[in-house]
Amino acid sequence: MTYFLGHLHPLLVHLPIGILLFGILMMIYQQLTAKDMNQAISFSFLAGSITALFSCVAGWLLAQSGEYDEVLIQKHQWAGITTAILSFAIYFIRRFRWVMVLMLAILLTITGHYGATITHGEHYFFPPIKDNDKIKAISNDTPINLIDTTPINKKDTFKVVQYNIYQAEIVPILKTNCYNCHSAAKQKEGLRLDTESFIKKGSKNSLVLITGDPLNSLLYSSLVLSIDDEKHMPPKGKHQLTQNEIQSIRKWIQNGASFKTRVDTIYVKNRLANHLSSQVEPLTKEKKYNNTFKQIPNNQPALIHSPEISAKNPDTLSKIVLNLFQQKNIILTPINKESNYLMANFVNAVPFDKSNLLLLKQIKQQLVALKLSNLPIKDEDIKIIAGLYNIKKLQLENTAITNLSLEYLQQLPQLQTLNLYGTNITDDGLYKLTQCKNLSVLYLWRTNITEQGITKFKMIKPAVKIEIGDFKFQAK
Repeated sequence: MTYFLGHLHPLLVHLPIGILLFGILMMIYQQLTAKDMNQAISFSFLAGSITALFSCVAGWLLAQSGEYDEVLIQKHQWAGITTAILSFAIYFIRRFRWVMVLMLAILLTITGHYGATITHGEHYFFPPIKDNDKIKAISNDTPINLIDTTPINKKDTFKVVQYNIYQAEIVPILKTNCYNCHSAAKQKEGLRLDTESFIKKGSKNSLVLITGDPLNSLLYSSLVLSIDDEKHMPPKGKHQLTQNEIQSIRKWIQNGASFKTRVDTIYVKNRLANHLSSQVEPLTKEKKYNNTFKQIPNNQPALIHSPEISAKNPDTLSKIVLNLFQQKNIILTPINKESNYLMANFVNAVPFDKSNLLLLKQIKQQLVALKLSNLPIKDEDIKIIAGLYNIKKLQLENTAITNLSLEYLQQLPQLQTLNLYGTNITDDGLYKLTQCKNLSVLYLWRTNITEQGITKFKMIKPAVKIEIGDFKFQAK
């Protein structure tokens, strides 16, 4: 109950602000027109005082969560309490009303400023001037020097001096998208992301950064959840990260999540300098790159391994194809460093456009894992997927497919893992999957499949692991 009442503060706080400002405006109007509005003015300040009192109580309850900067909360709290007391004084004492109203206007401004800082972060009204020529380190490290474009030989090579990936790329992303809720001013779930030590410390419940493992680092994994998932970050309705920003965080974690790494000297040919920050590997000196696009490191654990993948490595994708997927917000992730095989994730490709599935044909040699969770995928869409012959892992949970789709999926010779959670498939559809020779794992939670259907399937495919969660079959 306390939690609920505390979170009413952002709603309640606008009532006294509006009512008190209306009272001030009526006083000004009365002064200009000489009309008698004293009764309405007094009522306005009385109503504003009472709602201010309720706002103070709700604000105090909200502050007990410990998610906010204590010093800033104290300033906002006492400014709010003083505003409520002064409002009552204006109602009861008419002799010095104009002087007190002037003080009230100043107090409303100060209280509102602290409230906006707590909610939206520092510099909300007056953002700092950006220096486009140099990015300065936020920590006590030496300043970061950007790309020095002075040629160092006749082959049009460029030099990079002391480039800190965390300060130059990750901090701006966190500052824009995360600091409002996870910084000195506010710490939802006890999490701060504004300094190295707090990022490493994590939230009050868990770590958010596991070096070298983006998939198990909440700092990355929460970004690629379905936007309707309650654990998706930033929450639905907030400004969402771009695909490039998500990939920057993934690459930083995969490469060791260094906060102080310096790339002293890197030689780059063919004017790739403007893409350097997204392709360099930390702690690498004098690393040479040719004009072939280098795939980003893997953010997945070993979810797909097979002799075929280790023995045959498809060509890397061209930058043109990669840019096309980026424009559609389709995330492409290599499954490991050594191969060019990919996982495609449509989590950010919303609203769903069926034509985007046709793009997958351009990467069918490289594509081995596909995530289409929580999208309006229908049977006719599965026809396209059935032609992607290298797919080994397919996630179709919470889609609109029927048994007909499983008939199409028989055409996937490499299919190993299939997630059908929350779909309308039945025993007849499950039986069709007995034709998938390499199938090893099935997720069947919340489907229309019966215990008898699973028993029949297991008689034919005993080696397949079937996950049904805590579902209990009901006797008919």
